[in-house]
Amino acid sequence: MAGIVAYGAYIPWLRLERKRIAEAWGIPGAPGEIAVGNFDEDSVTMAVEAGRDCILDEPEGVGGIYFASTSPPYAEKSCATIAASVLDLSPGSVTADFSLSLSSGVSALVAAAAAVDQGIAPSMLVTAAECRLPEPKTADEQTFGDGAGAVLVGNEGAIAEIKGVYSSYDEMVATWRFPEDRTVRDNSRFYVAKGYVPALLSAFKGAAEKFGVSPDEIAKVVYPAPDFRAHGQVAKALKLKPEQVQDAMFAFVGGCGCAQPLMMLVGALEEAKPGDKILLAGAGDSFTVLLLEVTDAIESLPPRRGIKGHIGSKGNLPSYAKMLEYKDLLKTEEGDAVSSMILMWRDRKSVLPLYGKKCNACETVYFPPRRVCPNCFAREENEDRRLARKGKLFNFIDDNLYISPEPPTTLTISDLDDGARIFLQMTDRNVGDVEIDMPVELTFRKIHDGGGFHNYFWKTRPVR
Repeated sequence: MAGIVAYGAYIPWLRLERKRIAEAWGIPGAPGEIAVGNFDEDSVTMAVEAGRDCILDEPEGVGGIYFASTSPPYAEKSCATIAASVLDLSPGSVTADFSLSLSSGVSALVAAAAAVDQGIAPSMLVTAAECRLPEPKTADEQTFGDGAGAVLVGNEGAIAEIKGVYSSYDEMVATWRFPEDRTVRDNSRFYVAKGYVPALLSAFKGAAEKFGVSPDEIAKVVYPAPDFRAHGQVAKALKLKPEQVQDAMFAFVGGCGCAQPLMMLVGALEEAKPGDKILLAGAGDSFTVLLLEVTDAIESLPPRRGIKGHIGSKGNLPSYAKMLEYKDLLKTEEGDAVSSMILMWRDRKSVLPLYGKKCNACETVYFPPRRVCPNCFAREENEDRRLARKGKLFNFIDDNLYISPEPPTTLTISDLDDGARIFLQMTDRNVGDVEIDMPVELTFRKIHDGGGFHNYFWKTRPVR
């Protein structure tokens, strides 16, 4: 069976201390913080970031992408195709969206392994991302976090082989949204006691019998949970040793919905050694358990940010109200945003995977793409060139007049590593820390909503 070839993750730069939420409502607060997507982030942009971390911005050989989320920005439109375009996968790639259930992330992983085994694609990138909106003044506000995980599934060079899959289901209304809802409804207390705990324990028991493994043979058990307490209840019931239980990241990230199992798996693989056996479970309306065995190839896997690289890179939101504004739950002043679907379609190659031009006469790389070289003025002597993702800040200005949830808007001119010079907004920064010649990297973000659809493009940010 196919295995995991590489992994990646993404945790937003912004965090909100739980005590800020508690102070706003005058209720008890839990310790720690939650990861909060910036105002220009959604589940698609986070999935792209995790996917980039997984494949290290090298799309060669990736045969497709599966995108999983219960909080996609579109109710009817593929988000997997957006991610595939940004990651510059070939037009013949397989794409599909998985949604509706908190188990969809692991379900996408199983489907990707089947696609590779059946020869549908040589490898499949699986991304899961969440930006779930909780009901205000509920425990979910202090539990939900934003983030994304990604794994590349293939047959060659697997760092963790999939040795078996076990699935079951249990029909119960646990978390749900109607089409008109923005925030998540839940029945968590009853669901944990009568649904989640017994159903997950039953799935682990069935998996152990099918795989023929004992608890002592397992190095890490990776499973999501509605909250920290429920996660501990399962560990206690399984009689797991503390070192066998993978951290669910509730303390400093929060529960990331269908992305949580993949993010936790990334955390487990970051510490894994050849020969380790890992049990990975998805939990929601269905319960799927995978047995993974780590191979020697993990020792030669190139480094990536993963969970470790993102967890310590952060900036703090000053207030609970600011989080509501970023989540568009608190209406503030909005600018007039217009867009053309025809122009977006025409320029999609330069907007999404960020292609410029390279002049064949003087070798200047430039953006935006045009027919005449801005350096030597050669006409029609150029070729498409995907721009570098890192560079150095050439100049910047802070614009206090541009209407934005995060004033001032920092406008930048950056010199990329390939020689191209590009004008972009900056995000994920402290205003006073921006300096000329500082290293920057590009990140894919939402620019605005205009023309009745989401408009995406690239921004710069200080290197995380």
